Parts: sequence; C-alpha cells; structure tokens
Amino acid sequence: MIPLEGPRWNSNIIHVHVTSGQDWQQNQTYQAMQVWNQAQLWFAKEYFPNSSVYTFEVGDSSAPVQVRLLNSSTVVGSIQGWTDYHAPNGIMESANVKIGAKNSAEAVLLLSVHELGHVLGIGHVSCCEKDVMNPYPVTDHVSAFPSTLDLYAVHVLAAGFVPTFVRLPNNIPYQTDAPIPTPEFNEYSMIVAISVIGATFCLRRRRSV
Repeated sequence: MIPLEGPRWNSNIIHVHVTSGQDWQQNQTYQAMQVWNQAQLWFAKEYFPNSSVYTFEVGDSSAPVQVRLLNSSTVVGSIQGWTDYHAPNGIMESANVKIGAKNSAEAVLLLSVHELGHVLGIGHVSCCEKDVMNPYPVTDHVSAFPSTLDLYAVHVLAAGFVPTFVRLPNNIPYQTDAPIPTPEFNEYSMIVAISVIGATFCLRRRRSV
C-alpha cells in the first residue's frame, strides 16, 4: 500500500528546470526524469496498454517544477531531499524540490528519483525497505527504480483518480527491479545505477495548498 499526496497534474507533460549544481549532479536529476519516463512506459505496456502516462521534460526558469541542487549533503538538518508543492483545489500547479547534491552520483540519482515521485503525487511507502519511495532506505541495494507499487500509484493519478491510497492489484507482482531499458537523455545519457550500496537517507516532504 502507498498513500497519495492528494493532488494530481492536469497536464501529462511536466516541465522541470534544474538549477545550480555541477554538470554531473544535474545529469543525475535528468537521468532520474528519464527513469520515471521509461518505467511508466514499461509498466503501461506490461499491464495497461494505451493508458495515460506522465512525461518529464526539461523546461526553463518558468517551468512548474524547479529543482535546486545544493552544494551540501543535506537540505536541512539530516534531511537530504525535500519537496514543497502548491496544489489548490486538488490540482498540482507547481513544485519546488531541494536535493543535497554533495553526495555520490548514485545517491543523487536515488534522491532525485525519490523526490520526483513526490512531484508526481505519491507519498512514502513503509512496507518495503528497498522501495525508492521508502523514507528511510537504510538497507543495502536500495533500488534506484520505481517499484511496480509506485508505478501503479502514478498510473492511478495519471488516469484522473485521486484516492487516499492504493494497493497493488493481485495480478501485478511487487517488483523493485523492473526490466526497463537504460534511460537515455540526449547529451546527458549516462549509465543508470540500479542500486545504491549502503545508502542511509532521511527524506521528507511537505506541501502548501
């Protein structure tokens, strides 16, 4: 089971502007955008052909999603990732993401995938330690890919429904290592890290309505 944040995006195209940070740090956030794009396409093809999906695209300074990469390992206290969003009347209008980017490339990728999950409207999953949406992924080999539970939740949101939480249907197995192709992002193409070894993070988010 995974809770939903409440709001959903009206548009299936979500523009993201990444500010600050070195090239390799920005590349990991661009890579995380493609992880979500590719994972949703795989999930739709596998379980819900022709269904709607969200697509992250690079935007400019006017983009509704602003990602700020900080030259530190945390954004506040021990927290390494944080997402604020503005969602009047249950419609997501904008989101501001902060990521402590002074970490390893694998950690920045994991943090970016996690926070972009909040941007899409899904909350923290507490049932599965290796899930990228777990707020405290303290075990080894935490997946840097969305699980099928995460993807099902996003599928529900993209279809226009906003329940309080969703459960994975019995006909869809829980997976944290979906066989999606290695994402490519134009000149930012890099090899995606499937797992983060020995990751210890504290990720939280808040919202403004």
